[in-house]
Amino acid sequence: MIVRFSSLLTMAAALAICAGHQQSVPADVGVGARPIEGAELLMDGTREMLDQKWTYWQGPGFKSSLPVKWKIVDDPVDGGTVVMTDDPAAAGGRFGAADLVTRAEYRDFRLHVEFLIMNPGGNSGVYLQNRHEIQVLDGDPTSHGMGAVINESESPYYAYNGRGSWNAYDIVYRAARFQNGKRTEKARLTMYFNGQKVHRNFDVNQVWGGPNSGIDGGNDGGRGITDTPGGIKLQCEGHDVRYRNIWIRELQLQTADTDFNEPPAVASLLPKSESVKSLFNGRDLTGWSGDDTRWSVKDGMIRGANEDAVPSSTYLFTKEKYRNFRLLFEVRQTMSDRHSTMHSAVAALGEQFTDAGDNRFGFRGPLLMFCHDWGIWDAHRRNRVVPGGEGGNIEKKGEWNQIEILVVGERIRFAANQREIFDFTDQAEMLQASPIGLQLHSNGQPQEFHFRNLLISENPTADLVTVPAAAPE
Repeated sequence: MIVRFSSLLTMAAALAICAGHQQSVPADVGVGARPIEGAELLMDGTREMLDQKWTYWQGPGFKSSLPVKWKIVDDPVDGGTVVMTDDPAAAGGRFGAADLVTRAEYRDFRLHVEFLIMNPGGNSGVYLQNRHEIQVLDGDPTSHGMGAVINESESPYYAYNGRGSWNAYDIVYRAARFQNGKRTEKARLTMYFNGQKVHRNFDVNQVWGGPNSGIDGGNDGGRGITDTPGGIKLQCEGHDVRYRNIWIRELQLQTADTDFNEPPAVASLLPKSESVKSLFNGRDLTGWSGDDTRWSVKDGMIRGANEDAVPSSTYLFTKEKYRNFRLLFEVRQTMSDRHSTMHSAVAALGEQFTDAGDNRFGFRGPLLMFCHDWGIWDAHRRNRVVPGGEGGNIEKKGEWNQIEILVVGERIRFAANQREIFDFTDQAEMLQASPIGLQLHSNGQPQEFHFRNLLISENPTADLVTVPAAAPE
């Protein structure tokens, strides 16, 4: 059996090591990132690779037996096969009873791991050097929860794609350093979670969980770190958590700097003729203008929100103008009993203006709508232009949605979550180069939208890149 990954898989570039230091060539992070040059694929969803490259960690709590009892099961999202953390020895959450570890051991490395949690409270964990756990735990946003360097960092729960969706950790890890048997530098890591950088040059203090947790867990309460390599370990806690597309590239990081920058995996789907750039630096709103009482940066995302009434729709605009472009981004709407379900939109191909409400961040022209309502609304001119089609059925309510907007001449195409929503050719006189705006709709209720991984290319080809090609009949 051969695993078949999502259409968002990439052809990544190299991460090279030269002259004793790390030299980065842009690769990719996030769901679907393929092994970079020089990396080794550790898990491809087949029984053959599982048995070849993994075994049980036979710590003091070990209760299972070889051969490995973890199952090869269907990928419920993209098809193919993946590995499931299902071992009878770990039933009821028995800690350390049936964890898997790579046969190979490592010191410094670049690691990519994809996981999917099927049920509420699903629990597993990714252990670096069989010591330091990056938590995999649905429903827990604490320092013991999802994406946390367990018990040491805050949980970047905001980056989680949710149950039933694939998630990705991308990590550069530098092992602890020693002189004369004494630790002189702590282990350090930088991590992306679903394309968002969530930990940067984070020092890890100890092993948590006692002797059943991994190497050195029983040494001085986990503080007695030793100068030994260790494997990549996946925890079995009696839950249905699934793994795929795990790969590793060994590094030699002489300096204590693990920080790295790579574009989201979706970027490498673009044709080579298109030059992509990021519209958002992940730190502040450089390159944008808007009402700073409505727009901000939070947890590495653009946040549009209000608590008081918004008299007229307001926008966060790029400072540059665009006419023919491909825009890729992810958006999530906050859903609760108190939040409005009013849609948001990308404003484009019209003009920024001061509206009748004296809102200088108003817009006149096409609004490409998403979340709750879909289609094109031509603000202050023609009203509804394009119906929303099946957008409402494709939407992941309250979760991250991948959007692609493609404008070539008068043709406007829109895709969400790998499905085309509409393909519309407008009148040339109705379209012009303009800033791109993110909408916070007029409303009397609180509303909140988050945006991440905003990429744009100009003068694109006419094909959508996030929509899988139809299989030949």
